[in-house]
Amino acid sequence: MELEYLTDNQYNQLHLIFKGADLAFVNAIRRIIMADLLIPAIDRVYIFENTSILHDEILAHRLSMIPLKGGENLVPPEKCDCKGKGCPKCEAILSLEVEAHENFTTVYSGELKSEGSVYPVSDKIPIVKLNAGQKISLEAHVRLGRGRDHAKWQPVSVCVIKYQPVVLVNEKCDLCGICVERCPKKILEIKNNKLIVTSIWKCSLCKVCEEVCPNSAINVSYNDNILRLTLETTGSRSNEELLLMACDYLINKCKELKESINSALEVISNGKENITN
Repeated sequence: MELEYLTDNQYNQLHLIFKGADLAFVNAIRRIIMADLLIPAIDRVYIFENTSILHDEILAHRLSMIPLKGGENLVPPEKCDCKGKGCPKCEAILSLEVEAHENFTTVYSGELKSEGSVYPVSDKIPIVKLNAGQKISLEAHVRLGRGRDHAKWQPVSVCVIKYQPVVLVNEKCDLCGICVERCPKKILEIKNNKLIVTSIWKCSLCKVCEEVCPNSAINVSYNDNILRLTLETTGSRSNEELLLMACDYLINKCKELKESINSALEVISNGKENITN
């Protein structure tokens, strides 16, 4: 298996191109990133005062969807000595105390005050708008969780797999240029008396070029031996951290499976011996 590493700074994305890898293996990494990694998020909100236009439940939901950084020192609630009731070991606290003095005052995530190592990824995420005299007073408790339990613990906004597109042009092509004009992704170009693909990974496999070609000179397919995994983090962890965390998680799961199989084989072997005796 070969691996190629690419970054897209414009969209803060990481592209991993796998050559010769099995789809199930790459998809396992994708699913682990989306569902199984421990990420901090607001799980409980204690509202002391809320005179804004938003109901308490809506306000709590908006807070829970704010991506958070930090929390490496937190213990998962199910593994904590408090058994998930809530304590400094498994929870971090954010507080919000605001009062508007003007109409249409926007409250941003930067106004959340941290009492620990957890803080919002961005200070510019709008939470609610207040009119003059309206107040909000609350305490938000942060816990580690997994994406399989709630979307607020999902660390990525994009996590997809794509086969490498293949665009073949045969000798029937007369360089009419219709496909160049009609291609939605604008990846076809006539250069040096040849029809070429300028960026194969931008191809969406829509097959518009194949359909509009009057000479049937274009064939669009994909190479199932080359896969691209694209990640775009929400900011809780970097793309590289998420990838390494997923690999560690997969390795540990394989070790657990191996131990379970060995234990089962021992039980079966001991059972056969008892029957023989």
